[in-house]
Amino acid sequence: MFMDEFLREIYVAIFAKWIQLQDHGDIGVTEGKVGENTALDFDTAGAKGQVVFHQDNSIIEFSITNKKNQNIEFYLHFQLQTLKHAVGIYQEFMDIMHHVDDHKTVKVLLSCSSGLTTSFFAQELNKGVQTLNLDYEFSAVAYNELADAGMNYDMILLAPQIGYQLARVRSIFHRIPVLTLPSAIFAKYDVGATIDLIKETLTQAKPEKKEEALPTLSLNYDKKILAIGILKNYRHTHIHYRVYQNAEVLLDGERIHDQLNLRDLNDIIDYVLLEHSDIHYVGIGAPGIIHYGFMTNENEGFDYTDVAGYLKSKHPELGFSLDNDVNAVAAGLNVLQDDCDSVSFYFLPRGHNRGGAGTIFHDRVIKGYMNIAGETQYLPLTYSDDPAILARYEEGAKEVVAKNLVALIATIGPQLLTYYCSNVPSVDELVEEMAKYIPKKYIPPVRKIENLKEFILFGEMIMCINRIRDCKGNM
Repeated sequence: MFMDEFLREIYVAIFAKWIQLQDHGDIGVTEGKVGENTALDFDTAGAKGQVVFHQDNSIIEFSITNKKNQNIEFYLHFQLQTLKHAVGIYQEFMDIMHHVDDHKTVKVLLSCSSGLTTSFFAQELNKGVQTLNLDYEFSAVAYNELADAGMNYDMILLAPQIGYQLARVRSIFHRIPVLTLPSAIFAKYDVGATIDLIKETLTQAKPEKKEEALPTLSLNYDKKILAIGILKNYRHTHIHYRVYQNAEVLLDGERIHDQLNLRDLNDIIDYVLLEHSDIHYVGIGAPGIIHYGFMTNENEGFDYTDVAGYLKSKHPELGFSLDNDVNAVAAGLNVLQDDCDSVSFYFLPRGHNRGGAGTIFHDRVIKGYMNIAGETQYLPLTYSDDPAILARYEEGAKEVVAKNLVALIATIGPQLLTYYCSNVPSVDELVEEMAKYIPKKYIPPVRKIENLKEFILFGEMIMCINRIRDCKGNM
């Protein structure tokens, strides 16, 4: 049973006091203020967390920041509905606080052509930090192993002789600081200067990532649409959401979790309705096999789960639709193309060897029987090695992506091919790999997509509008 506004304000205060009375073990908890709102600050060796209680609208905001690399490990805000719900989120928050602290050692990876000179330097650095009693750990790999090993580290340092690869490596690792060691430091194996460089880099504020700009598009549709895009990387689930009206963005936000559950989606809808109570329709782009509002994604614990039905039961006044994530991205790409009538998008996330493809033909998504179209994991392709191994390295990932794109050419023949795979930074090299399997004259323009968030949200909004218009046309 949901509480009224009067009780909700009281229960927010009770919940704040309840948190303070819990046994937090070694985690330090202090009370403070964020503006006019009460806040609780949590501190461990590896993480800092905060819970802010917004009294004006009963919103509770949780966040956790990794002290090593300043990455956001957990972020959400929700309007308190029941104490049981709030306690569940608090327990998730505390689990992650402890989890981040388990990995407080700063792990730094050095790389050079063969890994030999950096291996020696890593040994010297480990001796130095042991003498200075610093919580650092250094390792080294050859450059051809960097794409696989690097994602388990907090920073990557390149030897000067491969400094020309800096832009390429940064393209592969979006969230990890990557630097080239200055020649003066590397030549002398200067341990002290290297540690100072690492400390300075990790304490600096992260520069804002420049988002890939989308062309402006004028849409004559004045109903408000909430678009939700779920993007999973090797560590977190990022749930992006945005309110559109006439293609204009009215609200933009994000939640970060370890794993997805239905409650998270409902929390977002509750939160958005506080500011935009006249939302007309909700569209969700999610990974997995999507079939009439049901989602199958074994990795996330969804076994033909009625996602749309669950949300409809919570908000019967709203319209809902559920789409595959790559189909939503393809829809966003397609509507911005003036010179082609078909576009395919292939997505191979980091840490995965099973990709997925979405194709738009004449402004319509190709879904196929049981919506199985695009599930490229079932293609009987032959690889030089197990694709689970290949996808971990640059050369191997290039083979996996190239063969899947060639399969799309041979079966669909789109006028534009797009892809996202951080381990394949060079389009030119990818096209050369594709030319090993199909004559180059048959390869259409190939484009690498950098900003999945923009395209999945934009595409989901477009799909919602088309779906609503189709329903009205069939009345």
